[in-house]
Amino acid sequence: MKAILRNPNLYYIAVPVLAAVWALLAGFVFYPGSVTAFEEEAKPEYTQSQEWIEKILPIQPQRLQYSIENGTNRPFDFGEVITTLTQVFDIPTSRYTLNVRGEVNRAGKKARSATIDIKEIDVEKTARFLSTMLSGWPDLKCESLSLEKAKTGKDNWNVDMTLTYYY
Repeated sequence: MKAILRNPNLYYIAVPVLAAVWALLAGFVFYPGSVTAFEEEAKPEYTQSQEWIEKILPIQPQRLQYSIENGTNRPFDFGEVITTLTQVFDIPTSRYTLNVRGEVNRAGKKARSATIDIKEIDVEKTARFLSTMLSGWPDLKCESLSLEKAKTGKDNWNVDMTLTYYY
């Protein structure tokens, strides 16, 4: 048995043959089997997600139509929106600053930008605050968001975000 293992022909012939057999098995047996197994597992999730998408899609036009009907042609006001949402999320006035820039033309639309700096806020509250703003006004976009660790606590962050409203 030791003589067979010391024979170099074994390594020159048997190893490439075994590698070729492994490659053929992987290409023609294992890969197709994994694809069908994945499709069988993912198909119910895919159909369920499609059902959810079909339920969500009609909501967006209704929300847009509601904002058009109840908007009373009043322009978007960063100060009012930020003040309202900071009260809802218990962000004290002393912890945020709002800088609103003037109106500019971008890509054929009028746009107005604002920078919000919030000091010492946790990540969860920041995410809820931002998602509420962005879901409430479809034409509002978050251009940049930066988080910097605050020195005051474990989950305290200084957040700088730039928002742009297109109309």
